Amino acid sequence: MPELYLRLLNRILTPVLLLLSLYLLFRGHNLPGGGFIAGLMAAAAFQLQILSRGHDSLRRTVGPYLNSGIGLGLAVAVCSGIVGLLDGTFFKGVWFSLDLPLLGYLKIGTPVIFDLGVFLVVVSVATSYLLGLSRVADANVEPGRRADS
Repeated sequence: MPELYLRLLNRILTPVLLLLSLYLLFRGHNLPGGGFIAGLMAAAAFQLQILSRGHDSLRRTVGPYLNSGIGLGLAVAVCSGIVGLLDGTFFKGVWFSLDLPLLGYLKIGTPVIFDLGVFLVVVSVATSYLLGLSRVADANVEPGRRADS
């Protein structure tokens, strides 16, 4: 049974880690950050969920979407390269301007779309790996014996 302080930290830090992950994702094409480090940050938030609530609850909520997240991320990353190919060379940066009613003028490009694909792949692979590790750790604990003794 997870300790009370770990469950409290989970409730406080998981939203903070996920917001920081989104911040790193969208600033990465101009400054340090990007899809890889943002994906690792989101996977750290999921690891905190595993430690505080157990792997079964996370496996039920996000587990079914992990394999499709890997495929979707790869498809998004490759499609961002193909858009550049249509404009000249593979992975050429192409920028789009959108005028959205609530957000105003928004400029988005293929580097951000590529980072989004990398983010989806990294968070899906890392979370899948962490869920597998937690399953193996639970299988190695003998019945009636605590893991830390």
